[in-house]
Amino acid sequence: MKKLLLLCGLLAVFACTEEPADSAGGNGGRKARVLGSPTSRLALRGSLSVKLSPETAQAVAAAQAQLPATRSGVATRSGVGGIDAILHEIDAGRFERVVAYNPEWEDVYEQTGINRWYTIAFDDEIQLSEVGERLAALPGVAVVEYGIDPRYIRPMSEGPAVPASEGMFPRVGETRAAKAMNDPMLPFQWNYDNPGGGLFPDVAVKPEAGADIDLLDAWQLCTGSEEVIVAVIDEPVQTTHPDLRANIWSNPKNSQEHGYNFWDDTPELDWKSVGGDDRNPEYADHGTHVAGVIAAVNNNGRGVCGIAGGRSNSGGVRIMSCQIMGNSTTGGKGNPTVKAFEYAWTNGAIIAQNSWGYNLETADGTKITPEEFEREWKSNYGIMRDAIDTFVRGAGTRNPNSPLQGGLVIFAAGNEGDVYGDVRIYPAAYDPVIAVGAMDWSFRPAYYTDYGPWVDIAAPGGDRYSGKTTRTASDGRTVFYSNAQILSTILCDDAIAYQDGRKDGGMYGYGFMQGTSMACPHVSGVAALGLAYAAQNGKKYTPAEFKALLLSSVYGIDDCFAGSKDGELGPIADMAVYKNKMGGGCIDALKLLFAVKGTPAVYVRTGEPVTVDFARYFGGDRSRVALTAASFVSPGNLGLSSSKAEFDGTKITFDCPEPGTSMLRISAVSGDTEFVREFAVVSRAGLAPTADGFDRLSSPVCPAAVPCGAAVFLPLLIYIGSIGFIG
Repeated sequence: MKKLLLLCGLLAVFACTEEPADSAGGNGGRKARVLGSPTSRLALRGSLSVKLSPETAQAVAAAQAQLPATRSGVATRSGVGGIDAILHEIDAGRFERVVAYNPEWEDVYEQTGINRWYTIAFDDEIQLSEVGERLAALPGVAVVEYGIDPRYIRPMSEGPAVPASEGMFPRVGETRAAKAMNDPMLPFQWNYDNPGGGLFPDVAVKPEAGADIDLLDAWQLCTGSEEVIVAVIDEPVQTTHPDLRANIWSNPKNSQEHGYNFWDDTPELDWKSVGGDDRNPEYADHGTHVAGVIAAVNNNGRGVCGIAGGRSNSGGVRIMSCQIMGNSTTGGKGNPTVKAFEYAWTNGAIIAQNSWGYNLETADGTKITPEEFEREWKSNYGIMRDAIDTFVRGAGTRNPNSPLQGGLVIFAAGNEGDVYGDVRIYPAAYDPVIAVGAMDWSFRPAYYTDYGPWVDIAAPGGDRYSGKTTRTASDGRTVFYSNAQILSTILCDDAIAYQDGRKDGGMYGYGFMQGTSMACPHVSGVAALGLAYAAQNGKKYTPAEFKALLLSSVYGIDDCFAGSKDGELGPIADMAVYKNKMGGGCIDALKLLFAVKGTPAVYVRTGEPVTVDFARYFGGDRSRVALTAASFVSPGNLGLSSSKAEFDGTKITFDCPEPGTSMLRISAVSGDTEFVREFAVVSRAGLAPTADGFDRLSSPVCPAAVPCGAAVFLPLLIYIGSIGFIG
């Protein structure tokens, strides 16, 4: 059950002042800026970070180079008198640069200032405030930051994984998805291809055709590339999972290294630790589920598909596991998130996938208003901000062949929208970040999703309340279809003694989850697919250029934000509150690939004739360019029996009986020169009609306006209340 209560120290987590410019003489007589609060219950004990002025940072670097190495190799003193006096007094065990010195990256670090951050470690019993105040008064110290204890990092999923079993998957006949890849669960991944649904006559919100990421047609152009690396900054990914193993990144210098455990500071990823208690164990499924959405292996005759998972055990994007969460009692010191970003950019990742945030809920009776929450979290985030900036500026730039000369940082928007309303949640709301909200299987916001003008884009995240039925179980509890959530990979390591029956159902290693955690990897996966296609076409982008393509490759969903819907905290009375606050719309994989290729797309609604005037692409109405012929490259993809398209002047009428995509080649003549232009014709169910068919046809027809026909397509799984499952 979601709680409405927060830690009492939250109001002081971050200051809201701007960082002062570093001056040549240190602080110029001003006290250093202080971020965070030493009295907050979120504060990390026995550690804080300082950002030095450029001159002091240079002095420390030169001094530490001359200091004798400690047995552990960790620097304990700065070599600068004023700082060292305090370090000696508190018997500090570390005064270490947060990012390691790396000559290959120092020019980037100088631009973002991340090389001026140092971490100080000391005994937990020493008063944080006293150490911080004394350091803040020193010349050359620009910022003092009290860190957040890593124990408060949490995945942005709503509830645990629901293991899949054979009884949840009825026969649905031959489907379009089943023809695309041979993975048996692909037809049940509605988030990739949603043909609408009539399997659930008593479901509260029926699946609507086209409420997906338009992936099947995108796969005709590209399925991934081994050269694109996605860092999953999260719980650990099970790198031995049979449906992920072929797409797991390996360090070129050490084939056994597939990432790093920053929670315990060890090369060994730890997905085996079990949290919770004996009655309610918590398994580390989250990172593996996220990874499966991005790059589960496609067309391998097993399980599910990933957005950029390649085909037949090859050509998928690579998943790098950067573990920042864990259950170890000895883990969680320092800055695992910052170190994860550093590992990612120095090892070739160009996308940082972040389905995490901070756990700010407690049961101690303390409450906070949404206005206070937003005001306090508008802080600049200090060192985390600089880490994000460094990834965006530097990732990919050391690889001349990288399709992205820089990096993309993508975050789940968060799952507290039904609690706080329209408030900014950080780090997701930080401007360089792409913040992802979640929609359900009918184009509507998921009940939990955070929203606001700071959310950049939406994607399927699942919503079990959209799968709520109009009937109740024999004991009076509400019945849910859990397949309204997102199906992907979960843990299947036999070393774990699972208590949730996942080994018994015949679908071991797969399950359903929901949250902006699940929406986020849809955007990361589509971005990875787009960059793979860019590499395939010999194109390169800056982060700003590719981000513009990504955020404009959407279809609008705001017209569906009407009426009410159910949620965990009760009905959401008016969905109009989400309008203009879920980004530009839902990510569309095919549109992104067309944008990369530079191909104009014509969108037509399946089963309805649409006349499109191509004059605009051949000089306009007064042009003397003559269109002479048109033919479909793959007419069968649209359900057409002939490849020929008939002209009426510059107009073609399309009537496509099947959803799908085909290139259309139009021959033309200018003067005595003949030439050919290519267009993409996309037939989609659930598109709203427009006059000309060019791309604006991509908004959905919402159920309130036009009822959708029934079709059988999804697995059957019923979830009862919060404690039991039935098939």
